[in-house]
Amino acid sequence: MYEQIIPWAVLGLLFILCLPIPVVRRFILAVTVWALRLALLALIGGAAYLWFRPSDVPAWVVDTAAAFPRLRDALPDPTTPNFGIAVAAIIVGAMLPVLAVLDACRRAARADRDRVRSAEPAGGTSSEAPAEPARAPAQRPTGRTAAADAIASAGSRPARPGDPRPR
Repeated sequence: MYEQIIPWAVLGLLFILCLPIPVVRRFILAVTVWALRLALLALIGGAAYLWFRPSDVPAWVVDTAAAFPRLRDALPDPTTPNFGIAVAAIIVGAMLPVLAVLDACRRAARADRDRVRSAEPAGGTSSEAPAEPARAPAQRPTGRTAAADAIASAGSRPARPGDPRPR
């Protein structure tokens, strides 16, 4: 019975995680950033381990490197201590820009959340007078006649000494 309910529950959870809900997006972003960061640190730790014990390289890693001739030619021999560091450098170097983008997105989401929170009233109703509404920017006159009328209604400034023509 549970074999049929669990896949549908997982499907429902994935559906909710795909919705554009700000809290869910921030959660997924935070989990992704930390998972990637921890994976990269584990990869660096694995490279350090393989430096001291190069004979412990898993067979599937050697087979994967052997499946790509150009990669195999660019990497050192899998039995040398430099192999783990070379593989880790390639993978971590490729993933650092992704981590930087995810960090920037997380900072932007945090700033957006803080901006929304600062715009909301803190205690619901308050006895203070509401803040002045934002003024709309002044509209520029359109057309020559409207512009001339706006200039004429603004008034002229008094003449200053040294002006080439009187006003």
